[in-house]
Amino acid sequence: MSTSCPRPVDENDFILDAAERCFTEMGVRATTIEAIATAAGVSRITIYRRIGGRAQLVLLVLLRITDRFLATLQPRLTVEPNLGEAIVLLIRATVRAVRRDDLSLLFASEERGQLGAPIAGVVAPMSERFGSIIAALSDHFGSQLRATVRPSEAGEWLLRVIVSLVTLEGTGPRAEGETDRWVRAFVLPGLIAPQSTRSRRA
Repeated sequence: MSTSCPRPVDENDFILDAAERCFTEMGVRATTIEAIATAAGVSRITIYRRIGGRAQLVLLVLLRITDRFLATLQPRLTVEPNLGEAIVLLIRATVRAVRRDDLSLLFASEERGQLGAPIAGVVAPMSERFGSIIAALSDHFGSQLRATVRPSEAGEWLLRVIVSLVTLEGTGPRAEGETDRWVRAFVLPGLIAPQSTRSRRA
């Protein structure tokens, strides 16, 4: 009878766990490599050798948090009536997560509450993640994307829309319902085939 061995814990996981805790408790700016090394029980040299500098740690922690967030959100997206409404929810939920700090590391060059430009190196991997979500949703809802739109392109466009909604001030306060209306009016027409606004189950 064969027995399965438990998966060994990667030292990188310990380091990234410690970095995430430090960023959450102390803020990104105040967190040093020394603090992360102490929290992880490793040396500074180990962190530099295994992962890299502080900017790489911030990026990798952000991507871990994003992966968890999207994995939790995806089941909610698949019960929407069509791909368009799933995209509306994806944008709304991600904007809300950034604003409430769950994904505030997207703007880790600034302290919380002072959102600026996204951190360096984040656009390509985040676009890939959003593109994968769009590809999965497109398969789920029956290819409702425009024929000229690739999921990878849609992922990057959605990331840019989300960053814009988070960082740019509007002409006045805007409720989530009004933002949803903007997304339906100005974002979805470029992504969704005109005949695909009907319910998948209709």
